[in-house]
Amino acid sequence: MANAGTGDISSATGVQEDVGEGPARFTDVLVYPANADGLVQIVVLALGLAVFHALGPVFGRLLGPYSGVLVLIGQAIIVGYIIFYAHYCAYDSSRGGRRAATISLAHTPDLDDLVWQILLLIGGLAICLWPAALYRGVAGRADVWFWTLAAAGAFFLPMSLLTATLFQGIDALNPVLIARSIFVTFPAYLVLLGELGLLAAAFLAIRWGMGQIRLPHMLATAAYLYLLLMGSHLLGRFYWRRKEQLGWGL
Repeated sequence: MANAGTGDISSATGVQEDVGEGPARFTDVLVYPANADGLVQIVVLALGLAVFHALGPVFGRLLGPYSGVLVLIGQAIIVGYIIFYAHYCAYDSSRGGRRAATISLAHTPDLDDLVWQILLLIGGLAICLWPAALYRGVAGRADVWFWTLAAAGAFFLPMSLLTATLFQGIDALNPVLIARSIFVTFPAYLVLLGELGLLAAAFLAIRWGMGQIRLPHMLATAAYLYLLLMGSHLLGRFYWRRKEQLGWGL
């Protein structure tokens, strides 16, 4: 998506430039999804997923064996849009956007764009996590070697996802590009890892809360989406602040 109408995207989202070179302020990141556009997206998407979750048994009684397929299709459409919007926010943040991006009908992706972006993101995940997954499959156990490989994959994952978001081609999955990009921004990249680690901890805390206090499904989903948009902003903002060091020419 990054190479399709990039000028139009920048003008449509009303990018607010921020030329500061320091770390993103905590309050900026915390309130990133809290504008009207972000909150509407979160509420609508959380409601859609909650409806399919709640109506699954009803569809089962009415449609029998076909219910699972229909529910899966509906959920896949919503999840696909979530991926698109998270990508869109990361792209907008990489151009200086400071609040959740506005989506217009003119920039709604077609099926090919959506599938290609999902494939790139899957590739970004795979290139980092396949050693741990392969070891787990062959050894059949989660020992110290598995967790070492998983930690190594997690270390490279944010940069891999950033390249998958901003490049629109196989270059996004170039291990040399990913490793070089981490090397030239290493201190700032460590800060980014810490910030994303805090979001991961918040995600786990919500998961724990669902089991302990029976947090409503829709509320938990909305919280996950809020954290996702914060993470998208952190990735895009990282590029915005380090683009000269990265030298990607985007």
